[in-house]
Amino acid sequence: MINRRPLPFHLGQPAALLNRLRRSTVVWSWVFNGFRLATGLLLLPLVLRKLSTEELGMYYVFLSQVALAPVIDFGFSPTILRFVSYAMGGAETIQAHGVNKSTGTSPNLGLLWQLFFTTRALYRVMALVVLVILGVWGTYIVELRIHETPSPSVTRVAWLITLIATVLNVYSSWAPVFLRGMDEVLISVRITVLASVVRFVLAAGLLLAGAGLMSLPLGDLTGSLIQQVIARRTCLRRLRRQPPPAKADTWQNLRIMWPNSWRLGLLSLGGYLTVNANTTICLSVLGLAANARYGLSVQLLGVISGMAAVWTQVKWQVIGQQRARHDYAAIQRTLWPRMWLQYLTFLAMAGGLLLCGQPLLQLLGSGKQMLPLPWLALLALNSFLETQISIWGTLISTENRIPFLWPSVAGSLLSLALSLTLIHTTSLGLGAFVLAPLLAHSLFNYWYWPRYAAHGIQTSWTRFMLFRPKGNPSAL
Repeated sequence: MINRRPLPFHLGQPAALLNRLRRSTVVWSWVFNGFRLATGLLLLPLVLRKLSTEELGMYYVFLSQVALAPVIDFGFSPTILRFVSYAMGGAETIQAHGVNKSTGTSPNLGLLWQLFFTTRALYRVMALVVLVILGVWGTYIVELRIHETPSPSVTRVAWLITLIATVLNVYSSWAPVFLRGMDEVLISVRITVLASVVRFVLAAGLLLAGAGLMSLPLGDLTGSLIQQVIARRTCLRRLRRQPPPAKADTWQNLRIMWPNSWRLGLLSLGGYLTVNANTTICLSVLGLAANARYGLSVQLLGVISGMAAVWTQVKWQVIGQQRARHDYAAIQRTLWPRMWLQYLTFLAMAGGLLLCGQPLLQLLGSGKQMLPLPWLALLALNSFLETQISIWGTLISTENRIPFLWPSVAGSLLSLALSLTLIHTTSLGLGAFVLAPLLAHSLFNYWYWPRYAAHGIQTSWTRFMLFRPKGNPSAL
C-alpha cells in the first residue's frame, strides 16, 4: 500500500481554498450576478450590430412587454421559500400569520409534498395568466408597429417564441425557489448559472449566424427548459424518501399563503412604480442627459447592493428553519457574521465607486457621467440604509408577518411628494431625487424596524450590533 503523505501547507492550502470556493454558495451567487451583468454588456454590441434599427426598436417592445412577468409573482416566491424552510425545520403545519413551534428537528416530508404540489399548481396558474395577458395585450402592442420591421412574418414568429419563452420562464422559476427553501441553495444557484450560460451562448451564436430577432427568445426558451427539467428532478429526488400523499389540499394552502404574499407583492409593485415615477419626473423636468446621470448612478449602486446582499440571501432558508424551532440564539449566531459581511462588502465597493467610478468612466472614454460626488455619496448612504432595512425587514418576515407594509408605502409616497416639491421649488436638480427618499424614510422606517426586528429575536439592536453572539455560527 502506498503511503499518501499530506501535502505541504503551501501546496495543500491553495487546493483546499479552491475546493472551498467551488462549494461556496456566496461565490456561485456572485458568479451568477456577475455573469448576468456581463451578459448584458457582451450581448448588447451584438444586438446593436446584427439588428436593424426597426428590429432593435421591436426588440425593446418585446422587453417592455415581458417586464410584466416578474410582477405576476406578487410576493409568492419569498412566501413559498419561507414555508418550505419551516417544513425543513420540522414544522407540523403552516398558518397565515405567525409560526407554530415545531416539535421535531427533522424535515416534515409530508408537509413538503403538500407545498410541492401547491407551488407547482400556483405557478401553472401564473404562467396561464402571463399567457393570456401577453397573448392579448402584448400581441396588440407588437402588431401596432410590426409593418415597420423588415419582415413582419419573422417578427411574428419571434414574438411567438418570446411569448412561449416568457410563459415557460415564469413556470420554471418555481423549482429553484423550492430548492432554496430546502436548503439546496448551492444546487439551485448552479442550475440557474447553467441556464444563464446556455441562454447567452445560444443567443450569441444565433445572432452571429444571422437569426436576428429570434436569437434572444430562442436562447431564453432553451435556458428555461434546462432550468425546469434539472431543478424539478432535483426536488423530486429529495422528496422521494417518503411517498407523496394521495391528495393535496392545494387551495387551502394557497389561502394560507395569500395574506402575506399580497403584502410582499404590494411592496414590490410600489418599489417598481416609484422608480418609474422618478424616471418620468426626471425626464420631463430635467431631460435625457440628467436622467442618464441619475440612472447610471442608481444602477451601479444597485449592482453593489445586489453583490453585497448575497451574504445574507443564502442563509434565509436556514434562519427560517431556526424560526420554526423558535431557536433565537441560533438565528443571532447565523445572522450576525453574515450581516456584517454584507455591510462591509457594500461599504468597500461603494467606497471604490466614489473614489474611482468617474475617473474610470473618463478613462474608458464613454462620455458618460455619474452624479456629482457629494450627491453620489448621499445616494450611497441611502442605498446603504436601504440595504440594512432590507436585512431587518426580511428577518421580520421570517415570523410570517409583514407589519412594515403600510409604513413602507407611506414612506414611498412621502418620498415621491418630496421629489416633486423639491424639483419644482428649489435649485437642487438631481439632488432632489437623492434627498427625498433619504429624508422620507429616515423619519421612521430606517430606525424603527431594525429595533423592532432585534426584539423579535430576543435581543436589542445595540447589543446585537456591537457584540457577537456566543456559539459557532453556520458555516460561511
